[in-house]
Amino acid sequence: MADFDDLVRTEAYLIWQSEGRPHGQDARHWKMATERVRSRMPVKAAKIVAPVKPLPLQRVALLARSTRKPQPAETFRASA
Repeated sequence: MADFDDLVRTEAYLIWQSEGRPHGQDARHWKMATERVRSRMPVKAAKIVAPVKPLPLQRVALLARSTRKPQPAETFRASA
């Protein structure tokens, strides 16, 4: 995890510099840097809190169907 900490440290430093090197903002900069680094991580590297269960195929097929009611066929009159 040292690589992650190094990335966060570098990002926090860049944030600190971009804000004019303010004093006493290190916790806020570290939090911002952590969020930025995590947002750039690939999805599979991110910590998953709960496993995702795939839906059964039958339910997926039902969800894909249109919810519109079919319209009755229109009758056309022949023009004389």
